[in-house]
Amino acid sequence: MKQPTAAAFLRWLPALLAIMSWFIGWGLVGVLLDRTTVLWALPPTLAVAALRIAIERNAARIVPGSRAAVVGYAVHLALTLTMVALNPFGCIYAFIGYQDADRFFVGRQVPVVIVLTAVTCAFGQAGSFRGLQGAPLLFIALLAVNLLIALSFMRAAVAQERHVAERERAADELARISRQNAVLHQQLLDQARTRGIAEERARLSREIHDTVAQGLVGVISQLEALPADLDPGIRERVARAEETARGCLTDARRAVAALAPQQLDDDDLADAVGAVAATWARNHRVVIEFDADAAPDRFQHGPELLRVVQEGLSNVARHAQASGVRVTLGATAAAETVTVADDGRGFHPDAHASGHGLPGMRERLAAAGGWLDIRSAPGHGTTLTATIPVTAEASR
Repeated sequence: MKQPTAAAFLRWLPALLAIMSWFIGWGLVGVLLDRTTVLWALPPTLAVAALRIAIERNAARIVPGSRAAVVGYAVHLALTLTMVALNPFGCIYAFIGYQDADRFFVGRQVPVVIVLTAVTCAFGQAGSFRGLQGAPLLFIALLAVNLLIALSFMRAAVAQERHVAERERAADELARISRQNAVLHQQLLDQARTRGIAEERARLSREIHDTVAQGLVGVISQLEALPADLDPGIRERVARAEETARGCLTDARRAVAALAPQQLDDDDLADAVGAVAATWARNHRVVIEFDADAAPDRFQHGPELLRVVQEGLSNVARHAQASGVRVTLGATAAAETVTVADDGRGFHPDAHASGHGLPGMRERLAAAGGWLDIRSAPGHGTTLTATIPVTAEASR
């Protein structure tokens, strides 16, 4: 039987049982039942069947335990008892009450409905009023059997509810663990990426120091060792070569300093940025002002913000030709920020596409969920502002 056909059969089965119980009673007229009584049982039987059809059609709209469900059940119970009193075989249909208890009732209503169903079934099985008067002990025995059946239904319903609740709790726990694992997985990926970037920068720093910088030192040493009595034209070319080599050596050392890992002691970002700023100011003879009045004691994204300061100052040294720089470190409840502003020659941010400094800063900030704001114009200096939101866990 296909599923839609089976569902339709189960939907109309109660009404069919009610009609079937009447025909069984009619078939036993003159043997067990009186003809007139069975005929009187037909109207309540048809009423029960019609009410059952209405219930099944509107089952989805019936709120379990609602006033409509209680009133509807009272009417249904009265009709069922009348049907069973006139035709004891109506108990065949009354058994549906066990199923209705779980479908349309909640809480304490469920055992009440189950007990009433057991009484109705025992009343019909005992032969209604005639059997109750002639064999009351039989009615009591049948009632005990039906109550035992009802108790079994109740225990099964409770066990099913407990099983469903346990499955829901297990599903919720699995979902929570899955979310937690996803967060941990992302953290591991971020840590691995950060560690990989740091290791690669350290490797590049060592490579530049050990090859390019040392090679330039050797070239400068060789140029300085040339005799002083060289031809003036040759001496001028040597001086220019030496000056170019010294400029390249300065750039190489600047790259080494920018790439070398900077440790944050106890998450003290303000001290680390202050040290970087002071060293940079001495090396480049540029006035630098550092403001950390709005900086908290601890930063969540200290390494990322420190790299922005290093990259920003490196860009100022290479391109800005500035006479003054201001570095501002701060934070709010929602985000951590650092600003590097210079009074140099500036540029058009939209037209600037060469180099790796700004794209590198953007990538580093994006990996931490932040962004970089650039404000600059030719002749009006440049202001870089890095912002990284603070997560709820870190802010607590």
